[in-house]
Amino acid sequence: MGAPIREGTAGIVERWFHHAANAFAVIGGVALVVLMLITVVSVFWRYALRDPIFGIGDMSSMTLAVVVASGVAYGGVHGVHISVNIISALLGRKALRFADVAIRAAGCLICGYAAYALALKGSCGLACGLNTENMLIPHQPFYYLLAASMALISALLLYQMIAGLGHWGGDDPFEETD
Repeated sequence: MGAPIREGTAGIVERWFHHAANAFAVIGGVALVVLMLITVVSVFWRYALRDPIFGIGDMSSMTLAVVVASGVAYGGVHGVHISVNIISALLGRKALRFADVAIRAAGCLICGYAAYALALKGSCGLACGLNTENMLIPHQPFYYLLAASMALISALLLYQMIAGLGHWGGDDPFEETD
């Protein structure tokens, strides 16, 4: 699960990322249990009682947004997303180092921009009609949670890029291993 946490200032930063990701994991775990309960109750009401629950789709979609935001943050920090190391196999380790910098920089910019756009969109709130169709659940807190998730990944990629540049001649502490 990713690189081990180092000592010193780097260790403090890496522990902070792990704590933030673990907080997202707790939120996501609770949301996943809630989503499961919503689904079970909905199916029971619809098929056993023949009486669908009004707004169940709204509750499911908003709960799923929490699960997705949490999964992105946790997976990014703990390195559980799938990666394919083909660049070093084809072009060598030096090409991989350049590709790491370029990919981390691009990922940092993309996730940073996504965080900014989500926060901006969420800041409009009810005034812009950002709520669910049936139950009028406001989207604002969900946009902010998704923005926080993207901001965490952006900061992580920036940190990994700086740490990788600091270890340019040696081993990149965040390089994926086979």
